[in-house]
Amino acid sequence: METKKPKKSFRENFIPSKNDPKNVLINKLIILGSVAALLVCALILGEYFFRIYEAKHNSETIGDIYNTANARVISNKTDEEEPIPGETVTMPVTTVPEPDMPWVEPERLPSAIELLEINPDYAGYVSIPGVFSEAVVLDADNEFYLTHNFYGQRRAAGTVFADYRNVINGENVSDNIVLYGHNNRDGTMFGNMDYYKYNANYWLKNPFVYFDNFYTQDVYVILASFITNVDPKHDNGYVFDYQNFLNFDDTTYTFESFKENIDKKNQIITGLDYDENDKYLTLSTCSYEWEPSRHVMIARKLRPGETTANIDTTAFKLNPDAVWPAVYYKYTG
Repeated sequence: METKKPKKSFRENFIPSKNDPKNVLINKLIILGSVAALLVCALILGEYFFRIYEAKHNSETIGDIYNTANARVISNKTDEEEPIPGETVTMPVTTVPEPDMPWVEPERLPSAIELLEINPDYAGYVSIPGVFSEAVVLDADNEFYLTHNFYGQRRAAGTVFADYRNVINGENVSDNIVLYGHNNRDGTMFGNMDYYKYNANYWLKNPFVYFDNFYTQDVYVILASFITNVDPKHDNGYVFDYQNFLNFDDTTYTFESFKENIDKKNQIITGLDYDENDKYLTLSTCSYEWEPSRHVMIARKLRPGETTANIDTTAFKLNPDAVWPAVYYKYTG
């Protein structure tokens, strides 16, 4: 009768020993190395998915604070009358004082008051329904919030931030407010701006951008969507420095040059006019046609008398003559 060999312990099977033959020792080391690699990968994946969850959760939490703070009881009742419990509406869209009027700080929106308590760098709130909804910060440079979230924690997802040279709240607001956000694969920040890139007709579904500063809730209509280069070598030495067109009294970055570049690059034709008297909002995120490239959308503030209901969208069409940077034609022929 054959005698069964005693079973080896876990230690004997997997832990290297000085008495192990060379081939057994190598096998054990390979197994242990593989297990260690799997554990490291699991930790990295776990961290990655946690950060995705965290970014979405933070965005939703800040959005809840924003929406709750701006819910107001508004009625025409006299001061003596009690408001009806629960009678709330969204804060109305307002406009800034005319440029020739002395500037006195208006009352701040409830959302600004609450979000400033969380982060003193808070500067506004930007959203496109169904696309993104994010708090906007403004810091002393354009670096910190590339790698930090709204709570100041170091996170790769970053935060939507305004160009540090912009004036958003106060007197002499910039003619063009430039906002930057990562193109996050989970859709946070400006990750869903790709909707407009992959389907230009998406403009017909969502042509408006909503942007709050401390005092007003304003609406902008998107005029342009295009991909542009960052490196001059990708377009025969030329770059459209859209981020430098902040005020149109600048003798270098003029409105004429701004409009010329937009009209040339724009992938869409909206049929809406725009001029140097309008206020603009520029959204910028990374694109992946070549490295580095940017997807840029530019919107103008609604004029007096314009509303989301009466903006004419019937002239919309794709621009068959849109000009891409030279590098695009190199890869597409």
